[in-house]
Amino acid sequence: MGTSELLTNKQQLHKYGYCVVRNLFSGEDVENYKSTIRAEHQNESILSGLHNYKGFWDLIVNRRLLNVMRYLIGPDIYYLYNSSSTIFKENQVYHSWHRDSACRIFGKGADWDKNESYNVLRVAIYLSSFSNTGSGINIIPESNKKRYTLSNLLRLLHYKTKKVSILNPIRRKISKYVGLNIQVDPGDCILFFQNLLHSSVPTYGTRESIFLSYGTNNKHSKNFVNYYMKHRKGYEMSNEEMRNKFVNLLKSKNIYFPIPERKEEINGLSIPEIDR
Repeated sequence: MGTSELLTNKQQLHKYGYCVVRNLFSGEDVENYKSTIRAEHQNESILSGLHNYKGFWDLIVNRRLLNVMRYLIGPDIYYLYNSSSTIFKENQVYHSWHRDSACRIFGKGADWDKNESYNVLRVAIYLSSFSNTGSGINIIPESNKKRYTLSNLLRLLHYKTKKVSILNPIRRKISKYVGLNIQVDPGDCILFFQNLLHSSVPTYGTRESIFLSYGTNNKHSKNFVNYYMKHRKGYEMSNEEMRNKFVNLLKSKNIYFPIPERKEEINGLSIPEIDR
C-alpha cells in the first residue's frame, strides 16, 4: 500500500468518518480467518469478545493492520476489546442504523466532548464479496460530526415510523436513499469512527466478517472500554490464565489498554435492548 493511498484514506476518515482499505489481507489470510470463524462459531451467527478465542489473537495484533491505524490516527494505538465475528446466512438481514459508541444520541454524553479527539475506531474486515453475498456496509458520512444531513433526517424518519405498519412501503423506499452503500471484496477493510451511523446491508449468501476496535489513549477510549467490559455482556475475560496470556501479548506489541476493575458511570451512555 502506497503512501499516497494511505494519505487519501486518512483525509477521508477525518472528513467523512470512514475510509476503505482495499486488499489489506491476502487470499491466504482470508481463507485462514474463514477457517478460524467456522471452527469457533459452531451454530452461532455472532461471536463476541474475540480476545476469548486464541484463534483470533494473531489478527488482533496483526502488524499490517496496526501500521495502517497508526498512520490514520497516531502512533500510539490500543486494542479496545469490543470485537466480534459474524456468519450471516442468506436472507438474514440486520438493517438498522446505529452507532457502536457508548453515547449513541448525537451531542448527548461524554463521547461528544470535543476537548479530546474521538479516535475510537471500528475495523471491519470482510472475507466475502459483495457480488456473491452482499458483503459491505451502509454508512451515513459525517454523522459523527453533523446532526443534520439529508441521510440523517431520512434515517430518523425511517426509525420514527418503524411501528406504523401501514407506512412500511414508504419506509422501504426511504431506506434506498439513506446513507452510502460500500461494496467490498474478500480482504478489504473498512475503518470508521464508532460514533458514525451505519447499518448492515441485505445478505444474499453466506457472509463472513470480523470486527475489531482500537483507539488512542484518552478518556473516550477509557469510557469505551468500561462500557463494553463492564456495562455490556459477552466481552469480559473470565479465564484468568487466558487473560494473563492475552494481556502479555498486547503488552509485547505495545497495544495494551488497561482492563477496568469496576463499572464506572458514563454520562449519556446507551444500552441496547439485547443487553438490558
